[in-house]
Amino acid sequence: MALAISNSTELKAAVVHALENSPDDGSVLLASFHGAGGPFGDEVDPLVEIKDFGALPQEVSEECFATLKSQHAFKHPPEFEQAHRETLAHEAFIPAPKVVIHDPRWKAKVEGILQRLNVQDVFDLRPSGLLLSRHGTPATAIYCNPAPEVAGTVVVVLPHTYKGGQVTTRHGRRQEKFVVDSTSSAQYNYIGWLRDCFVGVTPIESGFRVALVYDIVRKVPSPPSNSPHDISNLQRILQYWASNPQSTPKQLVYYLEDPFEVIGGVEEIPPMALSQMSFIRKAGEPLGFQSKIACLTYTVRGTGPEKEASTNPGDLLQTEVEDIRDEQMRLEDLRGPDGLPSSFGGLTKLQMIPEELLEYSPRELFDGETEKPEEARPVTEESVLFSGATSW
Repeated sequence: MALAISNSTELKAAVVHALENSPDDGSVLLASFHGAGGPFGDEVDPLVEIKDFGALPQEVSEECFATLKSQHAFKHPPEFEQAHRETLAHEAFIPAPKVVIHDPRWKAKVEGILQRLNVQDVFDLRPSGLLLSRHGTPATAIYCNPAPEVAGTVVVVLPHTYKGGQVTTRHGRRQEKFVVDSTSSAQYNYIGWLRDCFVGVTPIESGFRVALVYDIVRKVPSPPSNSPHDISNLQRILQYWASNPQSTPKQLVYYLEDPFEVIGGVEEIPPMALSQMSFIRKAGEPLGFQSKIACLTYTVRGTGPEKEASTNPGDLLQTEVEDIRDEQMRLEDLRGPDGLPSSFGGLTKLQMIPEELLEYSPRELFDGETEKPEEARPVTEESVLFSGATSW
């Protein structure tokens, strides 16, 4: 990659390109998808049976669910049960050794999902178990099996009557939504995601969702995270920045889509943001650069058509502002890659100016008008990945 950076605009464009095209500390670069899903066809019925219970009925009843949950479901460690108590109260997970699939054609049909995604040379599927979720299951955020050999998850939703449970997969700024309940036109549906993804599920409003769960496991070794070539390219960008302090911003702020997710009541930074922070750290620490997660607050003072306003921008930007008297931006709640509070040189709050945003204007960020090439998305969070030099 040849660098031709001669001004602040070109510097910002180069940093954005490097962050959005950096290799992840995971598996996604070997795959053609982050989150995928769709109809699965109904020509094969797996004919599911639970050992020591019998055939899974066509429609799960309250009594059936209670029996499976109390006598056959996987017992989670107490600390996990405590952290996910509300969700687990409405779910029963039957591990794979207890689940019998009687139709021999089912295995080949499930493996066909990887062929659809053109990743069959990279990944295999391994049965994980049967997941039953009842009405009342709350909205939840999940990641896949954390075992090191697991690269992702595939879920095949069986044709039981239920409503709700829409699935959203998100990787960085790419987001997909999948409707897999009884309103879907297909009897069977699948959703697959790699472990780098955040996965959110809306509440189940009625009925019981029944799904077979599979781990995506590797056939080939994981790619190296952040190759020397990519790190070298970012270092050259940062070297230009460090060498031109008079004509470049003191700090640069990159907007992140939902960098914090609440998992079991604990805020966690998804893998995509962690990977970007790791990338900056590897390339930038030798040059004196750091990266933090921060919350960006934007305060606007001005007059509207009828009255003077002094407010955060959410309400003010919904009206036509005739005279903006003052704009203030601040980075607050600085955190490191472990999600714990952090600081720059002892400072936990930093002032900034609009020119330090890598993309967008403050008003674009806060009124939801941001657009990317070939992609438009609403802005719902105010957190950022913040990178800059340590010499302030």
